Amino acid sequence: MATLTLPVLHDTLTTEWGACPPGCRACVDACADHRAVPRIATLDLPRVSFHGAVVCGQCGEPACRDACPTGAITREETGVVRLDEGRCVGCGACAVACAWGGITLDPQSGRAAKCDTCAGRPACAAACPTGTLRWVETSGLLRHFGHPDPFTKGVSLCPGCAAELGFRMAFRVIGPDAVVFAAPGCACMLACGLGTAATTRLPSVMSLMTNVPSLMTGVARQLKRSGARTRCVAFAGDGTTADVGFQPLSGAAERGEHIVYICYDNEGYMNTGVQRSSTTLQGARTMTTPVGPGRAGKPQAPKDVAVLMAMHATAYVATASVSHPEDFAIKLQRALAVEDGLAYIHLYAPCHVGWQAPMDSALEIARLAVETRVFPLWEARRGRFRLTHPIPRPRPLEDFAGLMGRLRHLGPAGLETLARTVEERYRRVEALCSALPWEAPGADDEQ
Repeated sequence: MATLTLPVLHDTLTTEWGACPPGCRACVDACADHRAVPRIATLDLPRVSFHGAVVCGQCGEPACRDACPTGAITREETGVVRLDEGRCVGCGACAVACAWGGITLDPQSGRAAKCDTCAGRPACAAACPTGTLRWVETSGLLRHFGHPDPFTKGVSLCPGCAAELGFRMAFRVIGPDAVVFAAPGCACMLACGLGTAATTRLPSVMSLMTNVPSLMTGVARQLKRSGARTRCVAFAGDGTTADVGFQPLSGAAERGEHIVYICYDNEGYMNTGVQRSSTTLQGARTMTTPVGPGRAGKPQAPKDVAVLMAMHATAYVATASVSHPEDFAIKLQRALAVEDGLAYIHLYAPCHVGWQAPMDSALEIARLAVETRVFPLWEARRGRFRLTHPIPRPRPLEDFAGLMGRLRHLGPAGLETLARTVEERYRRVEALCSALPWEAPGADDEQ
């Protein structure tokens, strides 16, 4: 398979439109302190409960540039739309042309003012107390996904399936020199096809839920004997990984088998009717943890499979999320680089069907799971930990719970119980990072 020619992405400021706290001007004050004249503004419309930051979006085809009669506005290769204040005559044509309000006239100088992202270190984003204004680095994202997608279109998975997205992302990183292993579940329809119709160009093996790592062990050992560099990669759900097939996975980790195991965690047996698994979130409604008189969803806290795997002193263990593709890709590359043991990645992949959420909500749910500390992102080598995406100021848990029907029944007491569980899980990882810090210095460890 040939390497793809990839498009160019740029780092940029993003804001959740209308999601700022009422009256907050932290970004404006930070910009004013840094640049004297603020290049960002806030818009407060209390009658409609709208409070948001207004900032230049660095448009690909900037209308302000086209409207400027003096050529004072240009778009650079970095993606930044730059204003040369020395050439600006203060005509206001750029402000009129911008439909987003991202460029204004400074009343003191009479000239235009706009955001230029502060050379990639915007003070406004650092000052935002809620994370609604963020600096998003995407310029290097696609370099990790240089292989063609080995899976066909028109597969039988649900529209908006996060597991499918994670599967496709993974093998854009792994490439064609791999054998795919799957077990009964949603992703096996992508790995192994449906009936006699194949959906992948890669060799694939359909296993039982009870023996995925055992089968991988035999194939990996034979490949090693033959001198092949082909990797054995599993993509299995949380039911197979955390419940039915955990024993052989634990054994493979202890023995140090040379395999890569990716668990896509949608917190339940979604392929068979949305039954709870041991990774299902506390309080969640499923077909086997219903909500009713005396029942409020799953009463137990979720099993932290990734921590259990790290406690085996496994060669490499990481958590990842479909909402953070570069983080996932970097961790997958580290997993592929392991030569002396098993590599395990626990991938957060929300199921909008089982979680009773809109079809297009999986990425937003996954992102909020990270930002509310529901799903911490970390990695470990031989039992040595580090957080790869610390969350010093977590978003309110209600923002996450409100996106899905499976948690909508939780009242204040239920949310408080869930919040304690979430905080304990995050603090546990922080404590592990402190007590057993990551010990792998080198250029490959830049995150």
